[in-house]
Amino acid sequence: MDTEEKKPTEGFVKSFTRLEKHFLRPYRWTFTLALGGLLGQSALMLPIPLLQGWMVDRLVNFMGHKDSLPESARTELSRGLLLALVVMIVCHLLRAVLSWWVSDTTGRVSQEVVVALRTALHSKLMRLPMAYFDTQQTGRLMARVTSDVGSILSFVNSGLLQLINDLILAFGIAFVLVTLDWRLALVALVVVPLYAVNQNLFSAKIHKLSLGIRAQISAIYALLSERVSAVRVVRSFAREDAELASLDARIDEHRRLSWQNTKVNSYLGVLATMISGLGTVIVLALGAWFVGQGSLTVGGLLAFYSLVGQLYGPIVRLTQFQATAQATSISIERLFEVFGEPEPVSDRADALPIQRPRGGIEFRDVRFGYLPEGPDILNGIDLEIEPGTMLGVLGPSGAGKSTLLALAARIYDVAEGQGAVLFDGEDVRDLKSDDLRRAVALVPQQALLFEGTIRSNLAYAVANATDAMLWKALELADLARTVRAMPQGLDTPVGERGQSLSGGQRQRMALARALVANPMVLLLDDCTSALDAETESRIQDALVEHLPGRTRVVVSHKAASIRRADQIIVLDQGGIIERGTHDELLELGGHYADNFLAQTEALTV
Repeated sequence: MDTEEKKPTEGFVKSFTRLEKHFLRPYRWTFTLALGGLLGQSALMLPIPLLQGWMVDRLVNFMGHKDSLPESARTELSRGLLLALVVMIVCHLLRAVLSWWVSDTTGRVSQEVVVALRTALHSKLMRLPMAYFDTQQTGRLMARVTSDVGSILSFVNSGLLQLINDLILAFGIAFVLVTLDWRLALVALVVVPLYAVNQNLFSAKIHKLSLGIRAQISAIYALLSERVSAVRVVRSFAREDAELASLDARIDEHRRLSWQNTKVNSYLGVLATMISGLGTVIVLALGAWFVGQGSLTVGGLLAFYSLVGQLYGPIVRLTQFQATAQATSISIERLFEVFGEPEPVSDRADALPIQRPRGGIEFRDVRFGYLPEGPDILNGIDLEIEPGTMLGVLGPSGAGKSTLLALAARIYDVAEGQGAVLFDGEDVRDLKSDDLRRAVALVPQQALLFEGTIRSNLAYAVANATDAMLWKALELADLARTVRAMPQGLDTPVGERGQSLSGGQRQRMALARALVANPMVLLLDDCTSALDAETESRIQDALVEHLPGRTRVVVSHKAASIRRADQIIVLDQGGIIERGTHDELLELGGHYADNFLAQTEALTV
């Protein structure tokens, strides 16, 4: 067998070992008991053919000597036959009870395993750095949470124990066959290697198709997730038919691969059935000859024939199990790809707590790029922001403004040797991340709200926030009057992603949500871009008046929005090209002055 043929089987063993180590091990004793029940259920099948053979032999003997048998022999025979029938009935009843118990136990445990998997996966995703999500499609991640975990559920619920049971049962039946008649047993077992040959013929093809099917499922999830979230854009450009055609193309490809997979498994099953038929026909023919020679009884042949059927059944299921094993192996590997992602943004063992944050931020020769081999977005940033001051950040798109704020909030980490970001004089990598994020709040330009109510969104960061805290935040964000006018007030539903609110209302909601947390540092990433100048000015005045001592870093494309800042910097191509106050930068006559004068002239036209 060459290397390529070994890969699928080796991959399944490796994948299952990882699953067992991390998620199945706490239930090993429950699985062991369930396996024992399944083996008991299978073992109870073995006496039935033997009893049937014994009954046939006794009846044949009775028919041949019924006239010469005394009454006592007839009575003894009747009692023996009745006892055999009772034993068979008891076997069937016990098998039914064990079947129910095993099904109930494996179903319960498999659900617990799936809950553990999904919880661990969700926890892992929440800990991964933003750089990971920058390269992953949401739909593909959702496919792993739903489709891949569902595949594992099916395997744990019905495939795992059945696989082990079939292996043990096949060896057990083979041993019984040898004890009954070693000659017929050799004939019955001689076709078993043909099953292995049959499996190897289709193994690589099934593995390849399983990979393709999982990839297509992820692609469908990704397309649906992206297009449904952008349905307004799709309709605004009348692209419904084109998007439907694109989805249909992916569904057709999935259907094509699934049909090929079905056909390959059908061929595998047909050949396995033919092998089983060949073995049983040979056993029956040779057994009939032994009966004719007088070296085997009719009942013995019947018992042997029934046991051969029980032997080939598990072997056929083992070959059919291959498709399930391939799909499960791929699903496990895809999940462990996520679990294996590094988590660079995490607390060090000696991380320092933040007890009394002052709000000072410093960038020391910071260089940062999102991709290891990609260009630097920030290149040699040196910047100090005093506690309680306001920094204005201006610059063209792609200059690194949002990246600057993301580093200050430690959404991304600066790599070792690429400078440092400090909070109150301490490297943020040396601080407890939870403390840092309570002290620093980032409000992005794209305001993302969660499906729920105004109250649930505002209290997202502070679960025990009082109504007074929520209304104060709404006042500061100049949204309180609007919310009070709504019939349900704070309990007004906002819809998925806050779509029932306007763009400006969503931005102010996001700002109010950050204010509820009462952070020492506010990082505002052009989060008032959808507001008019008057509303924006009221919010700025409210923040200064009601939140004294807070450090604010305000990114904006509008110079007028940051003119009152204690310090203003202009970013371009990852570096600071200008810095100073509003008046100093106007006197400098550079980029800031040109931007401010151009915007001022536009307003006066």
